[in-house]
Amino acid sequence: MIERLLINRFVNKDQEEAKVRESYGRMSSLTGIISNIVLFAIKLALGLISGSISLIADSINNLSDVGTNVVTLVGFKMSVKPADKEHPFGHGRTEYISAFAVSFVILLLGYELLKTSFERIVNPIDVNVNLISGIVILLTIGVKVWLAGFYMRMSKKINSQALEAASIDSRNDVLATSTVLLSFLITWASGLNIDGFIGLLVAGFIIYNGIQFVREAMDTLIGVQPDGQLIEDIHDYIENFDGVISLHDVIVHDYGPVSKMASAHVEISADFSLVVAHEIVDRIERDIYEDMGISLVIHIDPVEDECETSSQIKDDLEDYLGDEAQIKGIHDFRILTKEKVVIFDLFLPEDFHGDIDEVRAKMVQSLKEKYDYKFLINVRKEKHYI
Repeated sequence: MIERLLINRFVNKDQEEAKVRESYGRMSSLTGIISNIVLFAIKLALGLISGSISLIADSINNLSDVGTNVVTLVGFKMSVKPADKEHPFGHGRTEYISAFAVSFVILLLGYELLKTSFERIVNPIDVNVNLISGIVILLTIGVKVWLAGFYMRMSKKINSQALEAASIDSRNDVLATSTVLLSFLITWASGLNIDGFIGLLVAGFIIYNGIQFVREAMDTLIGVQPDGQLIEDIHDYIENFDGVISLHDVIVHDYGPVSKMASAHVEISADFSLVVAHEIVDRIERDIYEDMGISLVIHIDPVEDECETSSQIKDDLEDYLGDEAQIKGIHDFRILTKEKVVIFDLFLPEDFHGDIDEVRAKMVQSLKEKYDYKFLINVRKEKHYI
C-alpha cells in the first residue's frame, strides 16, 4: 500500500519515458534518504545509550546509505539532461558515475568502522542490553526488509543499476543488523561481550558491498556484454520486417539506461532498387527507436538470388558446419558466377583461441575438392558489445 501511494503521489506516467524514469528514481531515492536518516538516528541513540560499538557501526552504515541515496538522486537528475554540444549522446552515464563514487564512500566508512571495532576488541566496554533496544532493532530490520523489496521492484520498472545496487545493499543491511541483534541476545543470555567482533562483521559487510559496487560500476563504464535478451529482441524485431532475409553483427553501445545506440548488418535482396532498400532500413531504424528507444544504424548486405551452384555450395557448407562445432555460422554469402568466385563471412565463437588461418585453409580445401571456384573467406569472431 505504501508503495502504491508513493507512485501515485510522485510519479506522473503521462510524461515522456526519460521523465517517468527520473520520477521513479527521485521518489525511490527520497524514500531511502528519509528512511535511512530515521534508522541512523534511532540506532545511533541506542548505541550511545547502550555503549554498543556494533550498533553504532550499524547506524553509520545507515548514514552511508543516506549518502548513497543522495548521489543516486543526483545521478537520476543529471541523467535526464538533454544532449548538448559537449555531450552529443546525452548524460545517461552519470548514473553509472554516481554509483562508482558511492562505492568509494562505502569502502572508506567500512575501513574506519573496522579500525574502531578492532580497538573495541582490544579494550572492551560493557554493553547495556535491554528489551526496548531489542524490539527497536527488530523493527529497523523490518524497515530494511521492506526497502530491499521496494528498491528491487522499482529497479525492474525502470531498469536501474543504481536501484538494484541499493536493493542488494539493503538486503545486506538486514543481515548486518541481524548480527547486532544476535550480539544483544547473546550478551543478555550469557553475559558474553562479543560486541567488538560483531562490529568487525558489520564492517566486513560494508567493505564487501563497496568492493562489489566498485567492480560493477567499473564494468559498466568500461563496457560489458549487453543483456543476451536485448540482442535476441533486436534480432526478432528486425527479422519481422518485410524484405529482411537475415541479420548479424549486432553491436550495442550503452550511453545510459535509456540511451542506447546499436548497429547491425541486414541482408536484403539485391533485386531491390536502392530506393526500396533504403525505405526498408529507414522504416526499421525509425520504428525500433519509437518502440525500444534504440538509435539503430543499419549496414545493408545485398543478397543475390541463388543459382543451382550456389545452392549446392551452401548445402555443402551446412554439412561442413554440422561437423565443425567450433564454427558458429556464415553470413554475406555471394557467388560471382562469371568470375567463379565465392565470398562469405565465417563466424567463430568469441572465446575461440585456435589458428584462424588453419580454419580457413581447411574449409577452402574441403570446398575446392568439389568446386572449381576461388573462395574468399573472411573469418571473424562473433561479438555483440561495446
